[in-house]
Amino acid sequence: MRNWFSIRNGIAVLVALLGSVIIWGVVPYNNFSLNNTYISDSFIPEIVIALMLLLVLLINPLLRLVGPRWVLSRSQVALISGLMLFSAILPGNGLMRMFPRFVAQINQEMNAGGVTSKIAAEVGFRSSLFPDPLPELTADGQVRTYETPISDQFLDELYEGQSVPWSAWVVPMAAWGMLIFALWMMMTGLGGIVYPQWREQERLPFPLLNVYHALIGDPEDDVSARVLPACFYNKVFWIGCISVMIIHAFRGLSIFTHGAFPDFPLSWDLSPYFTDGLMRSASGTLKNQMIFFSIVGVAFFIPSRYSISIWGWVYGYAWYITLGNAYIPAFREGQVDNQAFGALLAIAVWVLWLGRSHWATVGRAMLGRARGSDENFRDAVAGWMFALGGAGIVLWLYWAGCSLWWSVLAMVGCALVALLMARIIAETGIPVLWMGRMSVAGLTALLPASWLSPVILLFSSVLGVLVGRMSAMSAAVITTLALGMDRTANPKTQARLLLGGLAVLLLGFVICGAVHLNMGYHSSQITTQAKVGAAAINDWSRMEREPYHFFTPERTDQAVGMGGGLGLLWACSRFPSWPIHPVGIIFCRISIGNLMWFSVFLGWLFKTAITRLFGGGAYRKSRPFFLGLIIGELLSIIIWTLVPVIIIWLTGANPADVPRYMLMRYP
Repeated sequence: MRNWFSIRNGIAVLVALLGSVIIWGVVPYNNFSLNNTYISDSFIPEIVIALMLLLVLLINPLLRLVGPRWVLSRSQVALISGLMLFSAILPGNGLMRMFPRFVAQINQEMNAGGVTSKIAAEVGFRSSLFPDPLPELTADGQVRTYETPISDQFLDELYEGQSVPWSAWVVPMAAWGMLIFALWMMMTGLGGIVYPQWREQERLPFPLLNVYHALIGDPEDDVSARVLPACFYNKVFWIGCISVMIIHAFRGLSIFTHGAFPDFPLSWDLSPYFTDGLMRSASGTLKNQMIFFSIVGVAFFIPSRYSISIWGWVYGYAWYITLGNAYIPAFREGQVDNQAFGALLAIAVWVLWLGRSHWATVGRAMLGRARGSDENFRDAVAGWMFALGGAGIVLWLYWAGCSLWWSVLAMVGCALVALLMARIIAETGIPVLWMGRMSVAGLTALLPASWLSPVILLFSSVLGVLVGRMSAMSAAVITTLALGMDRTANPKTQARLLLGGLAVLLLGFVICGAVHLNMGYHSSQITTQAKVGAAAINDWSRMEREPYHFFTPERTDQAVGMGGGLGLLWACSRFPSWPIHPVGIIFCRISIGNLMWFSVFLGWLFKTAITRLFGGGAYRKSRPFFLGLIIGELLSIIIWTLVPVIIIWLTGANPADVPRYMLMRYP
């Protein structure tokens, strides 16, 4: 029954692939063509939750009518959910929102003339990376630029009578695909390495696994006797779930009926009241806020140290900005960016130090020097995936024209981003986050221009998309969540899940990439932007002219952040009740932190009040209610995403004319 290659698990894999194809086809058109609520852009992706609910609440009960032996077991549901979670990496913020659009954008800008074209022609970038020709130097030293019809039509729309130029994209997609596959392999291997250490040795909370475990159910449950997971029989769960759905129903109906239904305001703006004195300089974090029930629910499961750190850092820094703008001349509110960079370096060093013994065990397993147990097999698979992926990144960047030493530095930077994202989500469970303050570009900025080149600057910017922005659906985070789905899985099954997840990503790159290419050529309404371009090349001219100084105010801020981060981590390790963790600083002065801190505060407040006033028993009994808040908001997103689609389908209305009730959009 538990054999990966058994018929039942084979069926589960086929179901997961069917769900993955649905995700790859539906999400791009929903998110970008219809400009609808994003449904695959968090670590509890709404479309995956919807498909899980379809399995659990509809398909499994129908299978039970056929016969108990046909019902999908909890382990099968966990396998299906884990593989679908991998598939959600691709279509939205995880990758395809940015790629291949930035490829076309860079191709355009390199041929636009001026300094960019001159530098591009002199450097000689790999032409196989782009669908249109690149600028060249003529015999007399002039720059020859070319038309870019393939890129132009992709970013705009096909010319009349033209068809999608599939053949022009085969080589660029294959070339970039090798780098992306190496990144995925490295991140998946990293997730496979750290998950056993964090879950079994360090006992990290993994708050988001509470959501998945609730939907999958207890693996010890007899599915033939009680086909639904236990939470769906709990009245407290339904109180939370239905309450949230009712609130969102009124809000949605108010929009679609132009105010005929009463609205439930969940956001506020105090700017009109902050016009005098100190509060005139108040940060937007203090003036504008919104409640997200799913974040309130997740925060209920976050250990208090992390939840206090998130809302405390954001709220405290907002007051610091307010006071600084009012009373400090030449105040630099952006110094927190560099302080967060230093704090993240401290966290990475601390995490690696705590796991040093486990990393040594993985190394021995890779070399075959450990006993042949299932744990060693899993560690060896994860370790070799990480090593081969890292080597692939280095070799690809070196092939693309980067120096070897920088290629190694870039690979280390990519691994640091993946490690930090996985750690932060394992500790805090914040479902919407991406890493902007630790990046390959940030590490590169520490170096003098004489060590760099235009090629390095371009790929430093590109990796900011493929690793930094892609961390919104980090493969390392997804791997740890997928491994935690099945609480009874043995290590050998986990190793096979790592390989299966990588195979799903490879298949998805082909299918979802084709969907995005076709969508780009047939719709001029796509609002996605690459957020990277040849502007990075233009920085080369500026950097060559400017003198290099290592010791700057920015370095001081980074040193302060690193020292403070190490101090707080030491305090956390020595004093169990110490309330402040440096993870909170990364939420300061970013849109996600500013949007969510109050919801995290509410979740912490409810948990603290219930525990202090009524004890641990009341906390355990109230858990289903907060799970209901999470599921209720996710269900509301799914329902109100379908409403405009149904209206467009039934009436043939112009999508631009149909109202939307969007709970959240990501920048």
